[in-house]
Amino acid sequence: MARFNKTSSRSTMRIIGGSSHPELTALIAKKVGVKPGQVILGKFANNETNVQLQEQVRCQDVYIIQTGGVSSNDAIMELLLLINSCKLASAESITVITPYFPYSKGDQKSSLRSPITAKLVANMLKRAGANHLMMMDPHSPQLEGFFDHPVDSLKVEPLFCSWIKQNIPSWKDCIVVSPDEGGAKRSVMIANSLGLEFAMIHNRHKKSLKKKSSVAVPLIRRDVDDISDEIVQVHQPPEELQLTHKMVDKYLKISGDVSGLDCIVVDDMIDSGSTIRLALAVLHTHGSGKVYVFSTHGLFSGPCAQILLESPNLEKLVVTNTLPQARNLTSMGSKMEVVDISGMVSEFIRRSHYNESVSVLSHYSTEKESLNSRKVSSESEVEEDFSDLNIEPPTQRLRKGFRLESVCWD
Repeated sequence: MARFNKTSSRSTMRIIGGSSHPELTALIAKKVGVKPGQVILGKFANNETNVQLQEQVRCQDVYIIQTGGVSSNDAIMELLLLINSCKLASAESITVITPYFPYSKGDQKSSLRSPITAKLVANMLKRAGANHLMMMDPHSPQLEGFFDHPVDSLKVEPLFCSWIKQNIPSWKDCIVVSPDEGGAKRSVMIANSLGLEFAMIHNRHKKSLKKKSSVAVPLIRRDVDDISDEIVQVHQPPEELQLTHKMVDKYLKISGDVSGLDCIVVDDMIDSGSTIRLALAVLHTHGSGKVYVFSTHGLFSGPCAQILLESPNLEKLVVTNTLPQARNLTSMGSKMEVVDISGMVSEFIRRSHYNESVSVLSHYSTEKESLNSRKVSSESEVEEDFSDLNIEPPTQRLRKGFRLESVCWD
């Protein structure tokens, strides 16, 4: 009850960032209106993680920002130590903000004797002292059920829809395509929001690879006298991309007509790039036009960037900054664009700190359009209806500072 009886203000808020994404932490703290908490992050001589808080957090609402995908093992250990340090320092509440939840692919057993890694990470966060968690566009919905404390999963569809309307001139003539069966629901949400048609690619190639026996990777042999310091690089595409046109027609089918249409491909993450590369090949085979690829989490592992750039019909690759993208922007150039999520996360922090609803963040575009399209016959009638109740009309109660691309308050 003490949490609800006290007066909340920005003076009781602390934002602490890990070492995985300091740029995002700085953007969020700037838009929230507070300075990032001072903390020492490093390694001991024996390579163990060292965490020390440099300011008091007693009776404060602490928000710890740490994303996965960047040295995930070190990021998890660092996050656990940050949570426990705040708990032992008598923090009022500890909210973990993981734009990309680490080990999110480990949401089920991949074989008979394999762990459910995402559930294990959830248990560790709970035991460390976390009270609340926020993630962006999880890999699977069941991740929320792994936690015993409240979890908020924010969607990036409003940001993607806004980008599509602002940067694709003929977006009304496009078609939304899901690269596989798993991303169908996500693609349908964007298609319904934009009022576009929907198509889906049936990818059976990965299942066919599981039936094949494992092939030994050839060793790189070199002479004894060759002791140069040059790095040996082997440019070989992944096994799932080593297929012929006959195999494409056999294992990859598409439901829907994409001939002559620009396509919007939507997926939750780009890791090795094989799923998106196969989708680009199928769309090119069926005579589609330009292809815009949207993904929340851009991991770009290995030669992913080079694999995607080889596709002739890739027009633009749009990802968010849930992960650092500076190096990927350099390698992909004008083909890639990054959508900023710091405005959405900062608005979540503000609403969570003041005990307000956060569901509006997932329907921002729809509510804004419905508000603009709403026609009131007479403004005087609206004012008279609410004057008797001594409350403001709904249009006046909206916060002017609620802008996902800017600061989250006036």
